[in-house]
Amino acid sequence: MARRLSNRQRMERMAEEASIKAEEKEPKTAVRKASGSRKTASKPKRMKFVWSVVDANSKEVASFPYPAKAEAEAQAAALSAKTGKTHTVNCVRVPMGDDE
Repeated sequence: MARRLSNRQRMERMAEEASIKAEEKEPKTAVRKASGSRKTASKPKRMKFVWSVVDANSKEVASFPYPAKAEAEAQAAALSAKTGKTHTVNCVRVPMGDDE
């Protein structure tokens, strides 16, 4: 009849078996995955400032080029007087067109 193994003996046997398996296993060659080409960052789009006349709900009513601030303020004042609702002038950045 086989004798029971103590916990220490069982652990030693498991360690021996693990070392034998490790020796039998042949080392795998590391296969490197080819790195993909990196995408170049796109240039940021050119932006310009325009004056935007907006109503109380922030809905754009009219748009003027940046040097024409006086015209935008006059338009806002005329619309405020005509409709009785407030109209304001905001400076807004918009993308430049191809022709600019």
